Amino acid sequence: MVKFRVLFVSGAVLACTAACANAAPASPPVVSNSTVTISGPGIGGATKTCSLPFMNNFANKGDWYVLPDDAHAAFFVADKFPYSQCSVDILLNGAQKAFAITSANDLASGHKTDQAFDVSVGDGHSNKRFSTTDPGDTVTVTVTKMDMLNFEATFSGSMTEVGMMERNGHEAHRVTVSGVISLHRASAPSPINAGNWTACDPVVHDWLNQAQNRASSDCEVKFDHHLEVALDAAFSPMESAFTASAWQIVNKPDPSVLFDSAPRGSEKEPFHGQGFKLTMTVDPNSARGQQAMAAENTPDPMMVKMMELLKEGKYAEAQELQKQIDAKAKNAPPPPSTRLTVQVSFNSSARELINFHGAYSASALPGGGTVLYLPAMQGLGGGSGGDPGTWVLLGVWSQPTATRLDGETTKVITKAQTNPSAPRLSIQNVAVYLNCDHDLAAKAIQAIDWSQLRALLAH
Repeated sequence: MVKFRVLFVSGAVLACTAACANAAPASPPVVSNSTVTISGPGIGGATKTCSLPFMNNFANKGDWYVLPDDAHAAFFVADKFPYSQCSVDILLNGAQKAFAITSANDLASGHKTDQAFDVSVGDGHSNKRFSTTDPGDTVTVTVTKMDMLNFEATFSGSMTEVGMMERNGHEAHRVTVSGVISLHRASAPSPINAGNWTACDPVVHDWLNQAQNRASSDCEVKFDHHLEVALDAAFSPMESAFTASAWQIVNKPDPSVLFDSAPRGSEKEPFHGQGFKLTMTVDPNSARGQQAMAAENTPDPMMVKMMELLKEGKYAEAQELQKQIDAKAKNAPPPPSTRLTVQVSFNSSARELINFHGAYSASALPGGGTVLYLPAMQGLGGGSGGDPGTWVLLGVWSQPTATRLDGETTKVITKAQTNPSAPRLSIQNVAVYLNCDHDLAAKAIQAIDWSQLRALLAH
């Protein structure tokens, strides 16, 4: 599939100066001999022709590639950077030579099948952007040459001003465009190798350039899918056991959803992939769900008393009672969880966990692994409250240690021992987090098929 993208560059993108280009290694320089001609009522009935010698070939921006069964181009060309007269922005997908871009197939959500063609015109006072926004608009792009060193195409068609006002009808905001895209470079960009696996292409072919993330390589996609299938198999027995006991699934990862994008630069780190997050809750219509709801809706007598003292202006007494409530809450065992969240991550370097009170415990998981329990763990997103948290660590980890921070708060640390020369697309450790009370975590751990996750380490 060939993907070309000549996209309009908004003010936010144009604000990116040469400093943006220096954020990553420079791409090979590109010489542009492109031109565009715009005419029609959308620019006051005039005809304007612009040379477009600038192409955004700095890192992670404009680029194209060609493969035996795939190709992609996404870039803009302009009279200068930032543009003052004209800019053309294009995105094309498909192995065919001709592309008819209309409002029906114009860029919608960043998928690899999207197409786009935008033209921007400036006159020193105001700028206008034209696209195939109207049902009557069509721009045809014909690719005449495309390899890793050259991209040549012609284009022509009609376009309508983006964000136009309805006054005078659509025709008053329409233009015809034609021109040539002609790009040449002396050498191709250095390939990004994201790691090899089985029967796949390890090189990143970045159809997401001009985006925050890069595209995943074929090997990354296939390896992550392998992980997701194993995770689905590992947790299916737990799901079945819980759903048979008045639990229901709130959200569950779909192993068919592919890992199509990755953070830029992640190819230099151990592979983390999509990870995994499963959430289940007690069925609210079950007996247990009804009991939990009743308990939640029953007011604490001490809290009711404190509110009465506040209404009576007895602030000192209310403050003293608040201390008793806090002490009671801290020392009381957590109520049985009615919600279970399981999260899985791969290839961690360490786990540093905040525990607000109580002592952590570490025990061996039958068959290999460590179970680490914290009675009042800070949530993964931070915060000042603590909930019971259980971690199951597979792979080689150090013995957990605790360092007191202040009061009863401690930091519990365990470090993973990894091999820096291991293949990137391999699993050296697995960390499974269960956010629920201790007893429920124990039941979940007993139901999970740990052999599926240990098998990942064997690879």
